[in-house]
Amino acid sequence: MAAVTVSQIVKEALNEIKDRHLMLTPENYTEVYNEISKKYGFTTEESKKIEKYISRLGDEYKNQALSLHIKTVDEFVAFMTARLSRGAQQGASLMADDKKLQSLNAFARRILQAISMLHNKDAKSLAEQSMQLLARRYDEKNLEEMCLRWFDFVSSYDTEFLEFLKYYGVRNFDDLKTMSSELEKFLTQKDEDGEEDVLIQLLSLTLEPSITKDLDEELSTIRSTLKQNPKTLNSKEFQEKVKAFVDRRIEEDRTEIIEKVGSLNNVLQNISERISDIAVSSQSSSDKVKSIKNDLKNVNLNTNSIDQVRSMLIEIAGALEIESKELGIEMHNRQATILELQNRVNSLEKELEEAKLESKEDFLTKVSTKRALMNEIQRIEEAYKRYGTDYSICFVDIDHFKSINDTYGHEAGDVILSAVAQVLKKNARKVDFVGRYGGEEFVILLPSTGLKDSVKFGDKLRSMIENFKFIYKNERIKVTISSGIATRSANLSETMTLEAADKMLYLSKENGRNQVMPKIIEEK
Repeated sequence: MAAVTVSQIVKEALNEIKDRHLMLTPENYTEVYNEISKKYGFTTEESKKIEKYISRLGDEYKNQALSLHIKTVDEFVAFMTARLSRGAQQGASLMADDKKLQSLNAFARRILQAISMLHNKDAKSLAEQSMQLLARRYDEKNLEEMCLRWFDFVSSYDTEFLEFLKYYGVRNFDDLKTMSSELEKFLTQKDEDGEEDVLIQLLSLTLEPSITKDLDEELSTIRSTLKQNPKTLNSKEFQEKVKAFVDRRIEEDRTEIIEKVGSLNNVLQNISERISDIAVSSQSSSDKVKSIKNDLKNVNLNTNSIDQVRSMLIEIAGALEIESKELGIEMHNRQATILELQNRVNSLEKELEEAKLESKEDFLTKVSTKRALMNEIQRIEEAYKRYGTDYSICFVDIDHFKSINDTYGHEAGDVILSAVAQVLKKNARKVDFVGRYGGEEFVILLPSTGLKDSVKFGDKLRSMIENFKFIYKNERIKVTISSGIATRSANLSETMTLEAADKMLYLSKENGRNQVMPKIIEEK
């Protein structure tokens, strides 16, 4: 450690007092000065005195003094005064306290003995260890450690594992004997009620109607009565009620069967009528259908047995299936011509669509289509790659075209589109290529033209459109365009050149429309 002067210690002591927000008093200064001096290995005269006084104390007072970090003689005097005064008071009650401690020790051992008899292995183990500790000579550290272990046990003790017992009739969780008694009572009662529950369930299934649903509410009442008090089965009044319910159930089922049979007759009648309708649509199968219809008329649910009705319906279903197949074949043959004509129409529509795609001229604006435009870009791109012939792309968009459509109508919009296209085409060079990209957007390909000349050309078109008189139904419509231009040599591919021109067009619109981007600064 580097040498430290007294002035440095004084300066550091003053700074420390300031950092601790202490008042600059002699006591505070002396305390901080001694502390910093000790840190640097210096011992003040007052520190030497305090160490000498403390060294002469007994072990108990010496340890207490060291733990308090006494720094001044005044603090040492105050410490000794307090300890001597307390010693006088404690001396008088020491014998009485010792007797109380013995009584408390015995009391604690009895409680621990009771705890060890509980049915909890963790509590029993901890109680036995505590009794062993109290039975021999112990110090405060061991006693405090045991207290902490009991605190941990109580804090972590959880009775949730007993919660499931509430589903088994246990209501009192404060006493183990009471819990055991309640559980035993519940299990005994459950065994007695089990046979009655099975009997009640079987009786309910027996009483339930097989067809009618009109007695559900009354059956529910009977079930509820039995569930609440199974002993009701022994009541003569209840037995008579059950007998009356069974009679009603039989009568209701009989009525329901008659109604359903009547409904089935109606179904058979409807089937017969539908077969007649089918017969009208096919003269060749009329005789066979009439035969099936007669078979249906012979079905009588009131006179025939269930098995007879079943056999008759199976035979009718088989005959009807055969006739349906024959009728389907006939209808298929009749539709062959219709299908052939439909295929021909589809073929013609497809050829028409292909013809439209192959068209090179947009039907409205009379400039090239997008397909022709993309083919031309591929052609001049090959020339660029082979001979290095540069080219530029000019993206043109009519400003506020939607507003024109909304204000003057779509017919006026078509007139504006056609007129703008003609202005673009008329002012382009023969080597230039004008095409409709989509909607109100046009693209002009400018071979052998750099960026500066392309921007001039675009601005020339912009000025002409702005000053052109667009007339629709004797009303002049104000029209402007925005343009974006990009040169092939400044981009990695033809696709990126087209995208760059589109970005410039977007920038033109963002900056207020009726302009060409990028801006070219003229050299002076």
